[in-house]
Amino acid sequence: MIDLDQIKQRKLFQWAFAYLAGAWLILQVLGLLAQPFAWPDLVLRAATVLLGIGFFAVLILAWYHGEQGRQKASGVELLMLAGILMIAGVAVALVSRGGKDGSPGAALSAGAAAPGGLAAAPATEQGSIAVLPFVNMSPDKDQEYFSDGLTEELLNVLAKIPALRVAARTSSFSFKGKNLPVDSVARALKVGHVLEGSVRKAGDQVRITAQLIDAKTGFHLWSETYDRSLKDIFAVQDEISKAVAEQLRLKLAPGETLARQETTDPEAHTLVLRGIAAHRQGTRESFAEAERLFRQAIQRDPRYAQAHARLASSLMVRAYHRHIPVEAGYAQARTSAERALALDPKQSEAHSVLGRIADTHDWNFAAAEAHFERALEANPGDARARSLRAWLLMRLGKSEEAVRAARRATELDPLSMAAYNNLGAMYSYAGQEQRAVESFNAALALAPDAAAVTANLALSYSDLGRHAEAIRTAERARTLDPEDHFTLATLGYVYGRAGKQAEAERALTALRAEPEVSPYLIATIYAGLGDKERTFGMLEQAVKQRDDSVPDLGVDPVFKDFRGDPRFARLLQKIGLGCGRGGAVVCARRSREHRPLPGDRASCSILQS
Repeated sequence: MIDLDQIKQRKLFQWAFAYLAGAWLILQVLGLLAQPFAWPDLVLRAATVLLGIGFFAVLILAWYHGEQGRQKASGVELLMLAGILMIAGVAVALVSRGGKDGSPGAALSAGAAAPGGLAAAPATEQGSIAVLPFVNMSPDKDQEYFSDGLTEELLNVLAKIPALRVAARTSSFSFKGKNLPVDSVARALKVGHVLEGSVRKAGDQVRITAQLIDAKTGFHLWSETYDRSLKDIFAVQDEISKAVAEQLRLKLAPGETLARQETTDPEAHTLVLRGIAAHRQGTRESFAEAERLFRQAIQRDPRYAQAHARLASSLMVRAYHRHIPVEAGYAQARTSAERALALDPKQSEAHSVLGRIADTHDWNFAAAEAHFERALEANPGDARARSLRAWLLMRLGKSEEAVRAARRATELDPLSMAAYNNLGAMYSYAGQEQRAVESFNAALALAPDAAAVTANLALSYSDLGRHAEAIRTAERARTLDPEDHFTLATLGYVYGRAGKQAEAERALTALRAEPEVSPYLIATIYAGLGDKERTFGMLEQAVKQRDDSVPDLGVDPVFKDFRGDPRFARLLQKIGLGCGRGGAVVCARRSREHRPLPGDRASCSILQS
């Protein structure tokens, strides 16, 4: 039996401390040399594992040779040595796999089994890239908006290259602040390359460091540092984008400019970046602040197209949430978007805004489809535009196209809760409720407390006749967001469908007591209760008020039992969605686009993306 005297005699403690100090020094040196020599991450990981194995080997050698080699290894000790070597082999195998595991979240991230039969794109695809959030190295830590905004602009520039698939912002930014191996990030985002870097802003000068990494090998394909004035920020974006295209062997037109000089006023550009950051906070106050900042940018540079487009988006969202008068808000949003396109016809954001207004407010569905198509021509990697177009296609009864568009959005944005929620809704409308449940659960794996997704899942359970699960899920959605009209309407509907009339009536009373409640949502509860007259009364009111949910009427199975009534056809004619041959429009499935209230930061609303 080994005792303390034997350990002291063989000087195991001295050997251990000396080895650990040497191993720490080696790792520090390797860490310093990794970036200048563009070593892959695997070098440091392998060195760490090998040094760990070496620690046990040193202890064994010290034990055997602590008394000038007089000891001989016993059979038990040889078995111990063999066990150590086996453990080391397993550790190396795990490291080489890059941290794969069998958890649901990991499986989704790796694309091992995307819900609803969604095919995962190969991680080593040549023409695919993720732009990770550039690290803010500025002395002023409040400059985070600048490094994030620069990353997003660079991502949007690269997304305009037709032959390049770029992971969408939501997915890329989910790795912000996480020091994960590049190959793990690439596997989660289903890309073959990763672009990362840092930004240091001081006064009117900026230092940008960028490096392109091959996710399969871990080697740096290209890296560069730019020290420039803020006036040259768009030129730097153009240089980085062209360098990436060259490294990935993507063909560009001779003399083609990827990043246009959108403004010559650095302060106007800064105001736009600050506005984007405010808009993404998703509160009533932050939306108003974003609008103010975009207007200031336009005052400084009236020809700044992106500022007009962003202002249009802000006004549209504020009108959609009833933060400002609806008609005036949409009119101003339309004017701003049209001004942006007059300055730059390829402003995809402006086309998306006009498409959205034409779809849900003007009921001009042909114009909406044209705008979404132009948005995608200008920016093929725009996952949000694809999601918006999927809603339109479903409302028009084109269910197969809608599902394809929603699936493509999840390919572009594989870690986006909103994208999987939208895919689930499209599956539900197409009558594939089990796939809808799978997609909603995938969305909840990414954002477990998303009230709207939880409500959507409850509606699918109700459609499947699983009323007890529907009620439990709807009650949870209501707990997650007790002020949201959509979750309350969902709860009343599933209660009514389950035959719990008293509970449904209580939900209806609570909903009607809310300010500025949608008559379409009130009609939803009446439909669950089977009250035809009051259902049509509320739907007539919704059409008269041009409620944003009205275009869903032709494809919403909540009202499927009322389709034989002549009043239903008249309502569709007022909207401009009359039945096509064979009733294809009417026979599509439910639209469940969440309309979150102010402060719903976990919202799945694609408007805030």
